[in-house]
Amino acid sequence: MTVRLQQGRASDGTADAPRYQQIADELIAKIGAGTYPVGGLLPTEMELCAQYSISRSTVREALRRLRDAGLISRHRRTGTKVIAQLPPALYRQPTNSIGDLLQYADETRIQILSEKRVICDAQLAGMLECREGHAWLRLNSLRTVPNDPRPICMTTAYVDAGLPDIDKHLETVSGPISAMLERTYGIRIARIEQSIQAIRLGKRQASLLRADAGGPALRAVRRYYREDGTLIELSSAIHPGDRFTYVTSLVRE
Repeated sequence: MTVRLQQGRASDGTADAPRYQQIADELIAKIGAGTYPVGGLLPTEMELCAQYSISRSTVREALRRLRDAGLISRHRRTGTKVIAQLPPALYRQPTNSIGDLLQYADETRIQILSEKRVICDAQLAGMLECREGHAWLRLNSLRTVPNDPRPICMTTAYVDAGLPDIDKHLETVSGPISAMLERTYGIRIARIEQSIQAIRLGKRQASLLRADAGGPALRAVRRYYREDGTLIELSSAIHPGDRFTYVTSLVRE
């Protein structure tokens, strides 16, 4: 079973999408079809303004989206060069076993945005399944894949602050936190609960993810449990809808 959420915009130039997105989609289609070949140049900003009867700011926003998608490079004197025919492949996450989830994002890179020690009030204690007053570390981060400047997700994670020297270990983590916990502390994660929800991106989320505010996204919440049933980590990851695919294989026994 494959779950895929695609960006909610028109690809046929209708008014369902902003004008800059319509232009970007048309240019992407032309690059894909070879009208503008790899190694060649796109028309200048002024030529595109005249061709589509749009303002220069609209052209620049459309071209910014092509650049962020990894299709073009822009230089003041040499113009806008086509460097790829297709955007980088969507990130695909297999979710057929606990091992798959523990190895999630092993080939990606994490950028820690903030880290804070939090003490649970009643609401947070309920979410983290612990007593009030228990301490956790809350991390906000972005995750990227090689050769794509656009993050595949932003994540808020809670990790039990009672683990020895957990602050130092989180400072150098690059792969999955859950894998680091098993490797460093000898913890065996015996159960993972995952829920996935379709959402719309808020302004701050969209800004960090280089996506459209109000655009579709997936929120994946995972709870990692020890063998004794206690929660050791909770993560909430938000993925822009056009950059991520969950893949699950279900076999009848």
